[in-house]
Amino acid sequence: MGARVRLQCAMLIATSLACAGALALEPGELAPDFDLPLLQGEGNRKLADYRQDMVYVDFWASWCGPCRKSLPLYEALHQELAGQGVNIVAINLDEHEQDAIEFLEQHPVSYPVLRDASASTPVAWQVKAMPSSYLLDGSGRVVRAWAGFESSHLEELRDAIAELQSP
Repeated sequence: MGARVRLQCAMLIATSLACAGALALEPGELAPDFDLPLLQGEGNRKLADYRQDMVYVDFWASWCGPCRKSLPLYEALHQELAGQGVNIVAINLDEHEQDAIEFLEQHPVSYPVLRDASASTPVAWQVKAMPSSYLLDGSGRVVRAWAGFESSHLEELRDAIAELQSP
């Protein structure tokens, strides 16, 4: 792990301790917009690009052990939910872009993977653990947030999506 990544982790932990007991972004809060480049490919994506649909935003890094388990499961979920108004967007926080590219060669995904080389997005989103993920409604408001990853999160995510889809 590089010095910059260790510093970012230390900052996240310090922020977590300072805000002990607080959730990341609270349900109902408007998620901060981002404008980040695609890790592989041309162009940028903004959170605003996904208005009107639900979006699941996942912060990850190649050095994150649970990410090795979560990304393939999110890919399966992405395939399962295709055409149902649910988007998955991953935001990579690796210090070195090549680390993320090599990770994705081993664990390919078909949903957009963005790169935040400055690590400003996790600060704005109050990320407290790696990985961290957020389900947003069509207006960009947080419905649910998860810190870390457990396979039970997928069922919780499916339940939250189903709730949002029901009239």
